[in-house]
Amino acid sequence: MAGTRTSGRPVCPSVARPASGAALDAPGPARWPGRRAKPVFAAALLLAITASAVAVYLTGPGVVTAAWLAVGPLLASLVLSPRITAVVAGWTLVLGLGLALGQPGPAHVLVSHLGVLVLLAAFAVANSALRTAAQRRLGQARAVARVAQSALLREVPATVTAGRLASRYVSASAEARVGGDLLEVVTDPGHPRWVIGDTRGKGLPAVRLASVAMTSFRDACAQPGLSLPEVARAVDRSVTRAAGEEDFVTAVFAELDPGGWLQLVTCGHPPPLRLAADGELRALTPRAFATPLGLHPDIQPSTFSVSAGDRLLFYTDGLLEARDRTGRYFRLEDCLDTLRHPDLQAAVDGLLDRLLAHAGRKLDDDVALLLVEATSPPARPGHDAPAVMAPGRDAVPAGRPLAVAGTGVPARR
Repeated sequence: MAGTRTSGRPVCPSVARPASGAALDAPGPARWPGRRAKPVFAAALLLAITASAVAVYLTGPGVVTAAWLAVGPLLASLVLSPRITAVVAGWTLVLGLGLALGQPGPAHVLVSHLGVLVLLAAFAVANSALRTAAQRRLGQARAVARVAQSALLREVPATVTAGRLASRYVSASAEARVGGDLLEVVTDPGHPRWVIGDTRGKGLPAVRLASVAMTSFRDACAQPGLSLPEVARAVDRSVTRAAGEEDFVTAVFAELDPGGWLQLVTCGHPPPLRLAADGELRALTPRAFATPLGLHPDIQPSTFSVSAGDRLLFYTDGLLEARDRTGRYFRLEDCLDTLRHPDLQAAVDGLLDRLLAHAGRKLDDDVALLLVEATSPPARPGHDAPAVMAPGRDAVPAGRPLAVAGTGVPARR
């Protein structure tokens, strides 16, 4: 986690995915497209090397010597297998030897050029072997990471009571597919709940702490009769026991009531955003901010009314940290047309595409996103929060101004 700063910055949400689970994307080095392209590339290299050798033979060495033919095997080593690279290198040596024997010139010069060609061809084969071995190890690590993903990030359902969901998890590391962000949805038949958060730090310790938080959340939700604040306190106790002296977890807990109410518990995490059916963007600012989990938060729930068609965007601060080459932060305000896409999953994927395009396909922090669309009828005017809500759980008064985090611009409610 790179922090949860929001002041002076536009809100940057990314989104998560889900009809079949929290899909993972790992930005990393581009792979050579398709198996058919490799033989074509090898054949093109062989033709180019042969044409260069013929040109050198017909025009005389001049500036281009036999050693320059090694460019072919070196290019092959970046893409092709060691066996094919060895074939390209062998053909290059045959052509280089033919040039050395067929052209006049001082013997020591020809031997020198041929020696350089041999060394470079051998280096190309070795480089291809090392690259292939490294890719094999990376593939094995990714396979292990996929297993870890299935254990840590469970499937996010496409629908819950009174809502539809779409999610996405993006790892900032090319070598890993899971990180320190957490996303968990519990599909209670009457009141679905979810949590999204971010652990301090990176690497395996962050993954472990995120796993503790998600497991604790699932266990607490499975206990009958616990309110959302009590669930948050249970998760806080688990995080406190597992965290180190400087570790903590920022999180937003949410519970959707079919009657048209959304309860939130915010612990040091950026508040979610609501894109109303009428197109207005609102930040669901809690009535009281609490410190992150693991730092003894004073948990205070807040309740908001939601209407059918409203879209709620929950995110981690990997979106807040995304910058382009000029240092400009990603602006969600420029993506409202994407968030309004009729297809919820397309809206999520489109937002993620715009985020990656803004950051040049390279993220500095993991991004977890959850987009929720309310499908229940709106609460009737003057209708109080349902009785199942905890005492003191007040709905935000209608007309109270909300500011989009990081923009300082109030949005009408």
